[in-house]
Amino acid sequence: MATPLNVILIVCDTLRADYLSCMGSPWVQTPNLDRLASQSVLFDRAFACSFPTLPCRAELLTGKFVFPYLTWGALPPETVTLAQRLGSAGYETALVSDNLPVSKKNSGYDRGYQTHRRVRGQWYDPYSSSEIVVELPAPEEKLDQLERVRQYLRNVSDRKCEEDYFAPRVMRAAADWLANRKQDRPFFLHVECFDPHEPWDPPAKYVDAAKVGLDRIIYPKLGRAGRYSAEELASIRELYAGEVRMVDHWLGTLLDAVEAQGLAENTAILFMADHGVFLGEHNMIGKASKKREDVEGWPPYREVSHIPMIARLPGVTPKRVSAYVHPGDLMPTILDLTGIPIPAGVSATSMLPLARGEAASQREVAVTAWSYRGWRSWHPTCIRNEEWSMIWWRTGIPPRLHHLPTDPAEMVDVYPQHKKAARWLHSRYVTFLKQQDCPPKNYWSRRFFVSWSAPRLTSNSKLAA
Repeated sequence: MATPLNVILIVCDTLRADYLSCMGSPWVQTPNLDRLASQSVLFDRAFACSFPTLPCRAELLTGKFVFPYLTWGALPPETVTLAQRLGSAGYETALVSDNLPVSKKNSGYDRGYQTHRRVRGQWYDPYSSSEIVVELPAPEEKLDQLERVRQYLRNVSDRKCEEDYFAPRVMRAAADWLANRKQDRPFFLHVECFDPHEPWDPPAKYVDAAKVGLDRIIYPKLGRAGRYSAEELASIRELYAGEVRMVDHWLGTLLDAVEAQGLAENTAILFMADHGVFLGEHNMIGKASKKREDVEGWPPYREVSHIPMIARLPGVTPKRVSAYVHPGDLMPTILDLTGIPIPAGVSATSMLPLARGEAASQREVAVTAWSYRGWRSWHPTCIRNEEWSMIWWRTGIPPRLHHLPTDPAEMVDVYPQHKKAARWLHSRYVTFLKQQDCPPKNYWSRRFFVSWSAPRLTSNSKLAA
């Protein structure tokens, strides 16, 4: 009888694919992710689908593309998760997390985990007393969400060494759980590392001091990047890169623990991010804002939609795969790996045939979308294939089309010259929507207007919600 396969799923929040050396970064070195990638199937065209953090987790845990009907908030109580299915099949299940929205009590995202080790104090977790006095690392006008920044600083005010940072604590807690788990059952370990999400506050050893000014802008204002000088933007990017380097270093300790405990041959390791972040591209910082501002909404361009997805699968030859995949595909993939039937209603697709070389693709386009419920009308969708990417608003704003071979940075709108290509992408989007639980009120996105009367969103225009 074959020994059951163990599974480790590692998710990092706000990790851009182009900041990893295994994904081509020329200046941010990530040796431990490079090591993992060299042993793995690396999916070059992995893109966020349900966007951002919590919709992505709902997709990941259910194998359903939830953006047409589910918004930010608790997982519906009737939802059966991946951890529940694995637990029912005899797996020991554990969640180790410092991700505040995911770890929040009664949110439902820890449903099915027999163990939940929560690392406290990350971001604005009300962990330390509000009476602790802290000093901001930059002038108030250069920072966003000041109360959240102050709470974060209170939470880390007693930090003494690198091991007290959050990524080290998460990875060490995961390694500790591995060392003390029950030995008579296969396991599913889900690790949620909030870094490199802002605030970007890495140890000094991970940043080039020459690139970081006196003001450490650890939480820049969301919105227009033009409010910052070129030097300040370089500093912001370096602080973010430092967070990435720190995460990579401490991920290495977890990978080492897998090796040291003799688990490598019978443990699948799956690594992914939920989305990226703008660091000045398209004149934007962040991934979203509560204000319209003059950035024509918050399109999920490549900087926020292209994600790392790496799968070390025992018995599968390492390779790079260029097929389009989404986070939700990991749920049926894990069930496929473990021999557990994929339930009806799962709309994502197992990536195992791609990994084994039995299939070259499983979808024509990648779709990255803000939730259709609750999110503002200036949060659009991106539909892309190898040649084109189209930004699609559901409110009647004209689409924006980019020709990727000549415009990989997605800066030049060629929709007026290539409406046929836009219609083709839209038709694939409609097909995708029809495959999901898309309520009738969201059929608006299924219309492709013959003529566009609505103006583009600018700093002076207003859009009906």
